[in-house]
Amino acid sequence: MLPSRHMICVCPAGVTLQREQDSSLPVPLVILPYMKHGDLRRFLIATRYGDIPMFVPHQSLLRFMIDIAAGMDYLSSKGFLHRDLAARNCMLGDDLRVSVADFGLSKKIYSSDYYRQRVAIRVPIKWMAMESLSESVYTTKTDVWSFGVTMWEIVSRGRTPYPGVHNHELLDLLLSGHRLKPPEDCDQKLYEVMQSCWHQEPNWRPGFKELGETLKVLLSELPVLEASQEASYINQGLEVAAAAASLETQTDSNGRWENVYLPNPVGAAAARNEDTETEDGYLKYITANSNY
Repeated sequence: MLPSRHMICVCPAGVTLQREQDSSLPVPLVILPYMKHGDLRRFLIATRYGDIPMFVPHQSLLRFMIDIAAGMDYLSSKGFLHRDLAARNCMLGDDLRVSVADFGLSKKIYSSDYYRQRVAIRVPIKWMAMESLSESVYTTKTDVWSFGVTMWEIVSRGRTPYPGVHNHELLDLLLSGHRLKPPEDCDQKLYEVMQSCWHQEPNWRPGFKELGETLKVLLSELPVLEASQEASYINQGLEVAAAAASLETQTDSNGRWENVYLPNPVGAAAARNEDTETEDGYLKYITANSNY
């Protein structure tokens, strides 16, 4: 079970039991805070659809990343792997702070420092590290890889990573050295931080504490933005987000539907199998017995 409370950067949760008249057993209920502004990805997409060129300053984008890094540092320090870190799984509160959420794929590691997936589950291909794609292995450093992709999402205002690349092509591209290109207007130093998260050797990727400190340094190099000025930018963005919520029909196709069932390593060769890929972009595999 995930920790129930911590700093704002992890969505706190509680559990209660509700008695039902027709049942002898109580029903467990999870209590979560109300995150007024919803998920970060939807908010970022709204900032691209608004009639104001950019009302979320770079200072705010860096603060979003710092919040996420702090939340992930706490989770990793407690031995938890998130395994589904993405902008869609980070929530924006009414205080404009970001919390890491959605722990449906999370795992607690005990005797080892890694987890190996043995059965078919839905996984987020375009946010996954190379070793997760090839060997179904997950560690804190695979979460770091996902954090790098999440940073890319934030700077690109919610765009889908690896545009035009099919799921079954991704592993071969990564093995050949291909990485996400810097988003438009991305600072070179910030892009280098992203690249450090995507190192082929997991041990060479930074930890979340180091990432948080590096991002704070980058933030300190930017002009100080008055709180009232930043709030004005953000509030304009939230107004557009509310209007766009009813029009946003591609969130799943650009986000959730990038997940596939992945019981085994995946590469371009898998796509050549007959009936491997369906029309909606999912890859289907038969769960095999594992000797791990």
